[in-house]
Amino acid sequence: MNPPAITAPAELCSSTARAWKERVARDITPLATETSVDLSKTRFIDSSGLGALLSLHKILRTQGGILKLLNPSAAVTQLIELTRLHRVFEIVHA
Repeated sequence: MNPPAITAPAELCSSTARAWKERVARDITPLATETSVDLSKTRFIDSSGLGALLSLHKILRTQGGILKLLNPSAAVTQLIELTRLHRVFEIVHA
């Protein structure tokens, strides 16, 4: 059974991304096959935030897992698509 979704901060940017990523990375167990990040409350994301998501994705991929992005806002979805990261992440709109 996979853990519940991890909620990303309202602003996933240079001032929050590193600490948030480190906290989430510590919580990812070696047997995790899926980790979901709830982006529904995230209204702003910058390159540091994208880097944090990519880092978590890499951690999970090395152990055969997947990182899912849940319910990103229109603005966050637009940035993910603009950077073509929609090809990397599994994005779920519920």
